[in-house]
Amino acid sequence: MKNKTRIFTVLMFSILLFNCESKQKQKTIETTNLETEKVPYNVVKTNNAKSLLILFPGGGSTSKETKQVFKITKPATENGISILFMDFNRHLWLENEDCMQLTNQIENAIKKHHLNIDNVFIGGISIGGNVSLTLTNYLLKTKHKINPKGVFVVDSPIDLYALYKSSMKDVAQKGFSEERLAEPKGIIAYFESRFGGKDSLLTNIQKVSPYTFKTKNRYNIHQIQNIKSRIYIEPDTLWYKEVRQTDFESTNAYALQRMYQNLKENNWTNIELITTKNKGFRLNGKRNPHSWSIVSVEELIQWIK
Repeated sequence: MKNKTRIFTVLMFSILLFNCESKQKQKTIETTNLETEKVPYNVVKTNNAKSLLILFPGGGSTSKETKQVFKITKPATENGISILFMDFNRHLWLENEDCMQLTNQIENAIKKHHLNIDNVFIGGISIGGNVSLTLTNYLLKTKHKINPKGVFVVDSPIDLYALYKSSMKDVAQKGFSEERLAEPKGIIAYFESRFGGKDSLLTNIQKVSPYTFKTKNRYNIHQIQNIKSRIYIEPDTLWYKEVRQTDFESTNAYALQRMYQNLKENNWTNIELITTKNKGFRLNGKRNPHSWSIVSVEELIQWIK
């Protein structure tokens, strides 16, 4: 498929600098200032770091916003984990050239800030989870010196064909407002322009989709089978029905559940599905299961360590 730059407004799915002191010694933390440095990331570095966590935001979000809403900076650095907050936020999927360019950005950050890559973990929310899976697979496949030990996704739309079909289902619904239909209509038009008509769409979309349940295609993430991986979801069926007017079968959580079950059936012994309840809230206190808050920071840090 011919590679093009994708600037994708994901309506449904677009939706954390300290000096810390231990009892033994002072740890200094280094952070870039995005106001003065035109770099596609924000790095928080702790001395004597044993691990590096690379985080990808959801669609349209930024590294600064991730630092604000995902309260992991202080506990991570106190536990010897440096963090690379990425601003790579407009890709619903990655092609090979995207992976090469993104890897180059990360390599530059690692070199510039002297980051320890002995124990690298990658993760993201929403479309950032799609990026995390595909990039991790690429790094493992190419036997890159950045060799991830684990990857995690937070309520991510990993099945692009399922996303297309759920959009088609929404458009067929009666009683939806034009505002409500703008999102699925946009997805349908975008996917059909990129992947062709109905006959060729499935064939083409599964070439880039992290996972495709329709064909059980897991090739785009198959390298991840032998490392640690995690899926975070909060399947609040009532919230999606009342707030989003969406059946559970059309949500990211449902697609992720199906992928997890299929992978477990195919000997993915290192994958975990973490299902939460009443944890999803935005920074302003508004209820939303599609949020960083469904991830337990303390438990994630222990998983990395």
